[in-house]
Amino acid sequence: MALFIVILVLILVVGVLMTASILLQNPKGGGLSGAFGGAGASVGTMLGVRHASDVLQKATWWLAGIFAGLIFIVNMFFLPTAGEVQESAIERAAQEQPLSPVPQQAPQSAPAPGTQPGTPGGGTPAQQGAPQQGGQQPPQ
Repeated sequence: MALFIVILVLILVVGVLMTASILLQNPKGGGLSGAFGGAGASVGTMLGVRHASDVLQKATWWLAGIFAGLIFIVNMFFLPTAGEVQESAIERAAQEQPLSPVPQQAPQSAPAPGTQPGTPGGGTPAQQGAPQQGGQQPPQ
């Protein structure tokens, strides 16, 4: 388990370094490299414009390869294989607390006289279609 955590931390560090190397590159439209340290202290003036882009490009490719390799190692050695079946938290909770049967409800009694079972709010259909106060019928 400790090796798994070390590899995950390495993946995180490599990902952050790769992000920084990508953002520091100076593409044709300009990049974030000028935003760090002003124009005098940028990576381009420190190593020379041509050499800085080559170094950052090579660093990006190396970091991407290391990132992919670490991800491959985690998938090969630390994830469960097809023979291992891991139980989810939902399955574990269902086994600990089995479902209780649904209680049976008593059969409903017959509707009261003067009402019909299909009408909302009771009453007869004639009463429900009667105009309300104000002379307007309800929308249908």
